[in-house]
Amino acid sequence: MLSGKSWPAHPHPYPDELLTSWLVRIAHANGVKVQTFCDRVFGSQHQIWNRDMDRLAPEWLLAQMTKGSGCSMSRVKSTTLTGFEQVLFHANHASGQLRWILPLSIYHRKHRGFGLQCCPLCLAEDEEPYFRRAWRLALFTYCPTHQVMLLDRCPECGSTIEFHRIELGRPQQIDVDSLATCWQCGFDLRKATVEPVEKWDRMVFATWERALRFLARGWRCKSRFDYSRLDVLHQLCAIIVSMRLAPKLQGYICSLAHLPIRPLLRDRISFEQRCLAERHYVLGLAWWLMMVWPKRLIRAWKAKAVKYNVLLKDFDQAPEPFKKVLSNLNRRRKAHINTTAN
Repeated sequence: MLSGKSWPAHPHPYPDELLTSWLVRIAHANGVKVQTFCDRVFGSQHQIWNRDMDRLAPEWLLAQMTKGSGCSMSRVKSTTLTGFEQVLFHANHASGQLRWILPLSIYHRKHRGFGLQCCPLCLAEDEEPYFRRAWRLALFTYCPTHQVMLLDRCPECGSTIEFHRIELGRPQQIDVDSLATCWQCGFDLRKATVEPVEKWDRMVFATWERALRFLARGWRCKSRFDYSRLDVLHQLCAIIVSMRLAPKLQGYICSLAHLPIRPLLRDRISFEQRCLAERHYVLGLAWWLMMVWPKRLIRAWKAKAVKYNVLLKDFDQAPEPFKKVLSNLNRRRKAHINTTAN
């Protein structure tokens, strides 16, 4: 059944589809359970669901996907998160946090982290529901197409989204209606109540939405975009959530942007590990600080809401324009220049 060069059913990936979403669809299209398909195609010695395959897909798996689907290797690789290398993060690695990539925190093939998001309206409009690469990015907290907040868990039972587990542990179930089904309670994510995005600043959300649309185009995007701005944005997000590095920055931004101050989780966890609502709030503050560049950042420094050395902390590959702006904020450097001049 699954022998030969190409699989009997080998649907190609949809635009911006995740590797795991595509793989599960192929298994179901061939009329077998996901685990059965993987055992027959990749070998039972390979346990592929105990890792984040979208981030760490091995070469043998990509080669087999190329052979069985009839797609080119470049097309297969475009379904993984490695396509964001040198765009959103500088280098992929087997462990640790990647910039902007939401962690799944996999333990015994189960997700302990809410790293897979979705837009219920996108899923409802799909001829066949599938999951996008863009939904694995911490930058995505709302859908730029439908202007609603994403979901990072089942609204009915609160479980993580794990479409590869829909028929797992159910011996009699082979057919799956769609990937938009909660593996735990069976709730149809397409029927979830959606929350419209509150756009409290026109400039902030226009800039944010432009970035989301570029990233969502994925491998098809031919337009130019300054991704170095997203490096700076991430640095500001990391600083805002750190009460140790910049305890005054959040309040300073909220006072000028006329926003209520929201309590942030004080655990020393990365920005990507925080819940969707908190990421959305912090991203809004960071985008606001980047508007009218670099005046708002300089004013924050002058108001002592953030220090020069904090802005560069753990930011070894900061963009040159950003470092140039900060060089003018270095009080010690200025004092040295003035002393030398005198």
